[in-house]
Amino acid sequence: MSDSPGSHSPSSVSTAPPRSSGCCGSTTGCVGLIALLIVVAAVCVWFLGGLTSCNPLALLNPFKTTLSTTLTSSLGELQSHGALVVGWRPINTAVRVDRDRTVGVFGYPIPLGEVHILLEVPGNRAQYIIEADNSWAAEEVSTDVVIVTLPPPIVNDKVVEVQSDPSQIRVYIDNDWVEHLIPSGGDIDQARRLLRESVIHTAQQPAALAEVRIEARQTVQRLFEGAFSGATGRPIRVIVQFSDEKVSRPSSDDAPQFFR
Repeated sequence: MSDSPGSHSPSSVSTAPPRSSGCCGSTTGCVGLIALLIVVAAVCVWFLGGLTSCNPLALLNPFKTTLSTTLTSSLGELQSHGALVVGWRPINTAVRVDRDRTVGVFGYPIPLGEVHILLEVPGNRAQYIIEADNSWAAEEVSTDVVIVTLPPPIVNDKVVEVQSDPSQIRVYIDNDWVEHLIPSGGDIDQARRLLRESVIHTAQQPAALAEVRIEARQTVQRLFEGAFSGATGRPIRVIVQFSDEKVSRPSSDDAPQFFR
């Protein structure tokens, strides 16, 4: 039986397969999904970057991130106070003033000798600080040992206690070879004005600074062992290293003995 011209058999019907729109269902939907993912990724990078000082790679080392955050927080608190006070020391010092005595004869000065005034002043005090600048750094040696590097201690020349009790100041006067010379009150006042400068100079001597560094190291060690241990939830051993020291980086094995 032949088919009529206007009819088709079921086996000869040709149907074009629908065009695939991909996993998104449509081109518009796929573009919208990609844009949404880009926005979400950008937000995540911005948020996480803020938590890690704008460095998302720091998330690969949470311990390092914790150290950096804790150090920055501690440094910010110290900067509000100007510096970290690491100790006071009693300073005994002496001030000497020498003055020539002359008399004018016919317009020419004739030397009569010198007056030497020596003030011995005990009971002064100098304050030592570590400046809270941005050079402080914390470096991990292991998961429980950290090196903290910071500036060396210095004398705080803005806070100096000078002996104020006149009975504690011993005054010695040497009139050279003319015993009748009497120093003026201005000579002694000049010596007293030099006293503060002398206290600072004495406090800056290497022997005094060497002792202060020991105390400062212990102070900083206690400060950051408490801060890091509290932030990480486990005991942290802190090694303090001043920036002017030439030392080798310890391994995790010998770190507990380093600087002890």
